[in-house]
Amino acid sequence: MNSEDVLKLFNEDKILARAMELPMVCLNARREKSYDFTIWAEEVDIAKNDRLTCLSSTLLVAGESIPTYKSIGFLVDSRKAEIVHVAEMDSGSSGNIIYGNFSANHSDIHTLQELADKTHKEKLYNMNEVNINIKDDALIGLFFNQAPSDRNKAWTLLAQEYYKMQTGTELPIFVYNAAKGTLQDLKITNEEKKEFLIRMRKENQIRSLSVYYDLDSDYTHETKQTTLYADNQNNNTKISINDIIAKYRAVKRE
Repeated sequence: MNSEDVLKLFNEDKILARAMELPMVCLNARREKSYDFTIWAEEVDIAKNDRLTCLSSTLLVAGESIPTYKSIGFLVDSRKAEIVHVAEMDSGSSGNIIYGNFSANHSDIHTLQELADKTHKEKLYNMNEVNINIKDDALIGLFFNQAPSDRNKAWTLLAQEYYKMQTGTELPIFVYNAAKGTLQDLKITNEEKKEFLIRMRKENQIRSLSVYYDLDSDYTHETKQTTLYADNQNNNTKISINDIIAKYRAVKRE
């Protein structure tokens, strides 16, 4: 799906934001600092081989001030999502339907259209929560929240490279202005991307120009790493890959 199609869906209130954790820095196989996208890769791996269930997401409502749970993540085509639960605010959801223990606070809203209509009419500005089941074809883009710092942009450009490394697909990137409720595609050439990321590294706004993930799932066993550009500032740290991965896998995803 191209950027124009994504923006069209956004203006029709049909885009969900699946916010993701910021990548942490670990040591890659070469003992160099690298951004670890293992948690992202695990979700994508499940979505490709089975389906992700009861994911928490947020409906982006065009022109309305709706915050996202985290500052970067995936954009989801709601037309390809099975809706489990819809709420105009954080519903306190927990559990999973595949284990028969999914629960969420009561909501009188049952569809995304109802949620969008109520948000427009009542000018709701709190973060809504939509629980969904999806496969990987529902992932149509990446987003980052507009902020004074450029780090959200840098992390998302790195996420784009990680995703391409795992799937072979380059997702378009969009800038979300939560205050104004607008979504714009990020227009950046490969040369501009290179110059931007190298500058961010030189200024220590990001800690590496390398991306990495390690999968050991029911479906996939692989470790991949790539360095986007030469990083003369990369050096060893005391961070252990195994410690980071163990910490990530202990986190209970919502």
